[in-house]
Amino acid sequence: MSARTGAGPSGRGTFCLSIDTELVWGSFDHLAPAEFAARYPDERGVIREILALLDKHRVAATWAVVGHLFLADCRRGDDGRAHPGMPRPDYAWHPADWYAGDPCTNRGSEPLWYGDDIVEAISAAAAGHEIGCHAFSHAVFGDPGCAPATAAAELDECRRLAGLRGLELRSFVFPRNREGHHGVIAERGFRAIRGADPTWYRRLPGALGRLAHLVDQALAITPPVSVPREVQPGLWDIPGSMLLLERRGLRRLVPVRARVRKAGKGLHRAVRDEAVFHLWFHPFNLAPDRVAMLAALDEVLAEVATLRAAGRLDVRTMGELAAIAAGEAPA
Repeated sequence: MSARTGAGPSGRGTFCLSIDTELVWGSFDHLAPAEFAARYPDERGVIREILALLDKHRVAATWAVVGHLFLADCRRGDDGRAHPGMPRPDYAWHPADWYAGDPCTNRGSEPLWYGDDIVEAISAAAAGHEIGCHAFSHAVFGDPGCAPATAAAELDECRRLAGLRGLELRSFVFPRNREGHHGVIAERGFRAIRGADPTWYRRLPGALGRLAHLVDQALAITPPVSVPREVQPGLWDIPGSMLLLERRGLRRLVPVRARVRKAGKGLHRAVRDEAVFHLWFHPFNLAPDRVAMLAALDEVLAEVATLRAAGRLDVRTMGELAAIAAGEAPA
């Protein structure tokens, strides 16, 4: 089942922005914290600048936050393990304890593992952002090593920590974009997920797929747009449209202007098709070439604001889109 975004026949599209906020939690299995910090310097500063740009253009985003970032500190259990009450995923590619890297200290000592200050900054921003869920420990739901009980515990802990701040989590973004446990997500009251971008190259294998992605970005091929689709009773998929690709390694070969052109094409396609253009990225994607990438985001958001002022585009969070799709007034 699918639904329009609430646009009428006047050619009105919708822009949605989701931001995967995880610090080192999304990378600890392949990057040591020191390597992460060197590769992606001052991610907190990048987040502050993103928030400022979103305030400037009055654009609310869905910030999908890893649940552990709600914490200012944590301690080891009596058995010496981090978060002993949390069930562990059992991944073939990660034989160690999933929480082995958690330093069990505090934000002052190990700032890449804790992010209560980030949650507070997002909540306080004038744009009125939605805080969503990116699992408690960035467990990969779509891997067979993540059992239903593990997924449920990840979600329950996120909801508990959010509730302590008076927040209700409605939107979920899959770690590594690998989908799984849709029923568990729906049972816990989530209303929106970000499904995989329906790109032309997504089913190409390995290196071929990565090369095709670079070609797609370099040529600024018009990204896909979509309408919300109900995948479980009350749970709506708001698929991604485009990753704002970082500039590091071979990706530096893609001009920044190509990223801006591609996003602009997505916005205008959304208007034409009365559909959703869903841009997404991690804050660290902007860090390696910070000035240029923040300028690119500024330009994209300026076009969003121009189209909105002309009455051709709405700006919605994932949670708002799910509510509209279900025939409800957005919160």
